[in-house]
Amino acid sequence: MKAVISNYNYQIKSNKLLSRDQKLKKIISVIIYLNKEFEKKYNISIHRIHFDSEKLKELRVHHQGDILRVLNSNIDKENKKETTINTLRMDLRFLVKLQALEKRIITFSNNFGEFKGKLCIYKVSPIAHKLIAAYFSSTKVDLIEKVKEKKASFKPQNITENITVYNKQYINIYNKNSIENSLFKRIKSTISNTKKPFKTLKNALLNYKDFKNYLKYDYEVKDIKEFFLSKLNVYKNKIHFMRKVAPYKTDFYTLVGEFKDTYDTKWKVNKTTSFSGHAGIIANNILVNILQRD
Repeated sequence: MKAVISNYNYQIKSNKLLSRDQKLKKIISVIIYLNKEFEKKYNISIHRIHFDSEKLKELRVHHQGDILRVLNSNIDKENKKETTINTLRMDLRFLVKLQALEKRIITFSNNFGEFKGKLCIYKVSPIAHKLIAAYFSSTKVDLIEKVKEKKASFKPQNITENITVYNKQYINIYNKNSIENSLFKRIKSTISNTKKPFKTLKNALLNYKDFKNYLKYDYEVKDIKEFFLSKLNVYKNKIHFMRKVAPYKTDFYTLVGEFKDTYDTKWKVNKTTSFSGHAGIIANNILVNILQRD
């Protein structure tokens, strides 16, 4: 019997997320592309049309679902994890607040059956990419300063204060000083009825460490802890699916995406990046007004 060789080629998709600044820039590029496609099709700029019910029936206006489709097509080419409609909506709101986009609501109707909620069109600022770069550059500088301040506040005589010492059998599982005792007890209690509680406890603590380290610079640790504990109830009998690194696909980045959809970041940017020329004046004025807003 001859061996059958399959001609089916496939690529294992990564479960890594695209960095947020790269994704925001892609969203800008997608909107520019869709606006140009509309202009090619109807021979008029989408921003010069007064839309009424008749125009909406006559002209097919792209919506958030179209933006998501084209965006994910581009993300997929880079072998990154695709985004969701809820995350896209958050990103669009952020870009509007940053004034990288100007939103115009066309209608609230669902009669066309192609979209849910508001139908909006977006006009891209000519300095959109600079505004995004400035925001994340400022955030990075701010984070570095906060880390330096935190390190400087540690005093040698206070290093051993508030140390929690666990039973010796758990010392090799996880650094005994790096997790709150209350969290340890809650994790231990949650997994106590599993088939292999000791092994599950070890994996749960390691998974929490990876999850917290991945998110802690942008999000509150208390939010990370509560979210992780809520998901532990679901995953306690399949704890390996919460792993960050594994030879198989896990739900780690899916959980990260769900967390980001649920919680807001903690940092408020209070620095700006300078540009040159007239665009620099506009960009810096916008950043002063937007990024320092409560």
